[in-house]
Amino acid sequence: MRRPEPLIKPELLSHGTIECSDIPATRRFLTEFLGIDVVRPLPEAQYLWKGGPWSVVCVCVEDAEAKDQGPQNRFKLSVSSATEVDAAHAAALTQKAAYGIRHVEPVEERGGIRSFKLQDLNKHWWEITSAGQRHYEQLFARGDAVERAS
Repeated sequence: MRRPEPLIKPELLSHGTIECSDIPATRRFLTEFLGIDVVRPLPEAQYLWKGGPWSVVCVCVEDAEAKDQGPQNRFKLSVSSATEVDAAHAAALTQKAAYGIRHVEPVEERGGIRSFKLQDLNKHWWEITSAGQRHYEQLFARGDAVERAS
């Protein structure tokens, strides 16, 4: 199947945006617990990055609570092994109160990939997974499942 020529030809996907209600507490969770790099170039926003060409901008919505998201709307962080997923899960359970973690789901395993989800203090969901870069390269190399089934 031939793909149509796109109307817009972006050079990169630069960033997406999330909300928080407490910049210092959010930064502490992101850097100390999740290991994400954070810079604050503006008083009302901080940028999240973990290498690559894409980042997330976290905008403060003071005097308001961040919007609730379901676990299907989440960020995925890859760790190097299933053992690291289990260690992260244990840390999430023991450090829940210290970092304002709202919910920690059980660890799951599907197709040899281990993962779990947690909801942070701003109601964002994060998935810690053993699926690495190679998994995503293979996924995109295979293409759409719908096209393969036809």
